[in-house]
Amino acid sequence: MTQKETRPLRILMVSPQFRPITGGYERAAERLSRGLAAAGHKVEVVTERRKLGWPRHEISKGVVIHRLPVLSYRGIHTFSSTWSLFFFLLIHGRRFDLLHIHQYGWSAAVASAMGLLFHKPVFLKLTNTGSFGLDAALPHGMIGSILRWLHLNISCCIVTSARAADEAQAFGFSEEKICMIPNPLETEVFRPASDEKKSRLRNELGLEGKFVAICAARLSREKNHAMLIKAWNLFVDKVENAELILLGQGPLDEDVRRLTASSKRPDTIRVLGQTDHPLHWYQVADVYTLSSDVEGLSNSLMEALSTGLSVVSTHVSGSEDIFEAVDIGEMVPVDDHAAMAEALLTLEKNPHRRHDCGRRARKYATEHYSLDAITKQMEICYQHHGGGETSETGIPHGTKPQR
Repeated sequence: MTQKETRPLRILMVSPQFRPITGGYERAAERLSRGLAAAGHKVEVVTERRKLGWPRHEISKGVVIHRLPVLSYRGIHTFSSTWSLFFFLLIHGRRFDLLHIHQYGWSAAVASAMGLLFHKPVFLKLTNTGSFGLDAALPHGMIGSILRWLHLNISCCIVTSARAADEAQAFGFSEEKICMIPNPLETEVFRPASDEKKSRLRNELGLEGKFVAICAARLSREKNHAMLIKAWNLFVDKVENAELILLGQGPLDEDVRRLTASSKRPDTIRVLGQTDHPLHWYQVADVYTLSSDVEGLSNSLMEALSTGLSVVSTHVSGSEDIFEAVDIGEMVPVDDHAAMAEALLTLEKNPHRRHDCGRRARKYATEHYSLDAITKQMEICYQHHGGGETSETGIPHGTKPQR
């Protein structure tokens, strides 16, 4: 698609959490917004202003960000956020060509209702699967029926994995309404370090000569850090010089730190908390670990692939599709710490395999996740589902779920 084939779109991204919050789906929403703005579209984001110090409005790399007032207290947060979004869309919704929602629930229901009212196409991104997926997130009963009806009346459901596509169809979306598009990634930013730079970084971080595994994930139940730490306990029984790096924060921060302190070798685990700059940690690692019970498509996994890391992952949505397409490491059953320990040992003992898996991971990431490629796929999806003029070249293969 070129600018000759379609006019620039006025796109409103609805992302309840956004920068300065920098979790997985927040980073994905920000990258896509910037990619579309760089392609010439007019992109605005509406999000929550959870702290008074956050600016109400700002412009970042061509993207206009509106932060709406919310009351961040248990029991009234969702209510206040929903009404703030409702009034914003009621006042401003008409001036956009389409609405793109990055979280299901009340925000998606309000956006769907405004889309019906203003005859605007609405696109919904599914961010997770299983017990954290769309069906599990919405209530039943009379209110639940209304919410589900509003979700099903969006123009397009965007998924990042085959499992998410299956769940979307089981929820009630027709196959024609589903587009499978991965999250975008700055593959030129997340890239392997040279041998010289990697050695220098390892020396600066006290990792010289060690086998380094990394996990970058929110410290929450579904990420199952407890399983990873159990696996690490078995692993360091057989490997002397190793270190596990844990990046991220979340509600289980104290629990993870307590499990680390009581682990067999607490000196081999670093809990570093949240960082806005994880790149150099990926660049010094040997293996990326994903211990989640459920996923959509892990953004940190994508970053690790792009940085050229081999992977040990549980059998979850997103990872399944990648491992089926390319050999990037070892896949283990969900919540099986013994299997994860064995997988880590397999890669630790075979540096040639690690190198080959990392090389294939980097190649896969650059071919499938580059910001330019994903932006083009999203533009096609918008066109096909009513968000723009149809290109004379038609709709290329790839906007529908691929199995």
